[in-house]
Amino acid sequence: MASLVKKHWPLIIGLAVFWGTIAILLTLSVKQNQGHLVYGLDDPYIHMAIAKNFAQHGVWGINKEGFTSSSSSPLWTLVISLIYFLLGRSEVSPFVLNCIFGTLLILSAYFLFRKYGIGLLFVCLGLLAITFLTPLPALIFFGQEHIMHALITILFVYFSAKILSDEKSSKKRYILWSILAALVTMARYEGLFLILVVSVLLLLRRKPILSLGLGGAGLLPIIIYGVISISNGWYFLPNPILLKGQVPRFSSLSGIINFFSHSVDNLYNQMKSAPDMQILILGALIIFLFQYSKQKGIWRDTRIMMVIFITGALLHMQFAKTGWYNRYEAYLVALGLFVMVIGMGDLLSRKLSFAVRRSLMLKYIAEALIILIILVSFDSRAIKSLKSTPQATTNIYEQQYQMGLFLKEFYQGKSVAANDIGAINYLADFECLDLWGLGNYEITELLRKGRYDRLQISNLARQKNVRIAIIYESWFKGCGGIPSQWNKVGAWKIYNNLVCGDNTVSFYAVDPSEEYSLNKNLRAFSSRLPKNVEQVVKKLSYDTQ
Repeated sequence: MASLVKKHWPLIIGLAVFWGTIAILLTLSVKQNQGHLVYGLDDPYIHMAIAKNFAQHGVWGINKEGFTSSSSSPLWTLVISLIYFLLGRSEVSPFVLNCIFGTLLILSAYFLFRKYGIGLLFVCLGLLAITFLTPLPALIFFGQEHIMHALITILFVYFSAKILSDEKSSKKRYILWSILAALVTMARYEGLFLILVVSVLLLLRRKPILSLGLGGAGLLPIIIYGVISISNGWYFLPNPILLKGQVPRFSSLSGIINFFSHSVDNLYNQMKSAPDMQILILGALIIFLFQYSKQKGIWRDTRIMMVIFITGALLHMQFAKTGWYNRYEAYLVALGLFVMVIGMGDLLSRKLSFAVRRSLMLKYIAEALIILIILVSFDSRAIKSLKSTPQATTNIYEQQYQMGLFLKEFYQGKSVAANDIGAINYLADFECLDLWGLGNYEITELLRKGRYDRLQISNLARQKNVRIAIIYESWFKGCGGIPSQWNKVGAWKIYNNLVCGDNTVSFYAVDPSEEYSLNKNLRAFSSRLPKNVEQVVKKLSYDTQ
């Protein structure tokens, strides 16, 4: 046992810190949320709602009435669906899955670091950097696919570099590589950036068959999903990508010109808003140039990994988003830290030493660089995410989670309009008109064409026989406001809001005949609201109170 501890102490420390941090955050979160495990965003509940309906009813949708293209990670939703089908529905499932994937990520990074001969001290630093800067503990409480995506990304880039470096590869390696290519795009569509980069590098290496095969493997899941989506009357791409991503419109000459004319500005603005990514890209570039100056050529596996990371990161910054609790670029941060540690492997000292030797000055600079990157990013990514995670889960518990419980008690089977659709559709079963488009084709079409206004909202609500609406009023200022014929009955206000779209969510009677019933239901539910939620209910003319 002692020999194992001595040999693998960085891994032991890495896992202990990882699990210990999760335990602390879980204790704080559950204590603040009346014993409930709650996620720090509404989005994970969208995956859970689709998984629930797919497992129970065979319907890929936020409700059982029909297909909705609301998940940007088919793989994550499928995995949760399988668990729900085999073991039954549970809110704990995404949490457990992320703990498992986080552990596998640390294990994979550790053994690959050791394979490249990285000193134990810097292996430990690398594992801690990946844990806190990705940041794994916070992402676990956001309940989505990002940790799984980061793990698949690292493995895919590692195997791609081995194959590109002309290292002898077995048939099993090629098969595993192809599977990872499919999984990396199934996990998140941003995986296409890496597929594109590796495919181009394969062409440069005069391996066109492998390049075409890789492109096919990466595109296959997207094509299958797109065909299924179109056959159900939806877009080829999932709605979250169309609404949130920087998807170029090449359907017209003006769209092409507009895209390229704004490309440089968009990339600049994205880089400016993500200083952590700037540091990682610059650090990887410096290491690459240093290695290249020592030995010409890029076809060494460590350099190939840095090329894939740098190019993939730039493509992501151009076409996708960063931020929103560090999750969109999490896979790139994990990959960037991973390739930088490996890229500096021949510079890093095998053990800590305080002796200064002029001949080793480059090593000292390299070591200082890796520590500087960790320290500069530590405050913004690590400390802030750890501090805010428990409060983020409390925000969701006090608002979206309560909305779901309210609808479950009073509006099962009815038609309801909302603009945050995750928790409410997971906890309750009703027909949902998503006024923000993730779960509704008509709304997305109106938004993309610039025709979304309160008249269209009113017409759609009437067509869908919507009884009530639970919405953020501030979200509708840009489209002319709330339909005038809707009657506001009440509102819930939360405090110390970090992640919800607004401090206040308002309840409207869309159908005038629903006003009294909604008023009565809000009053009946008020005793079950968390004590920090402030409820205001309209006093009706026939109210005797």
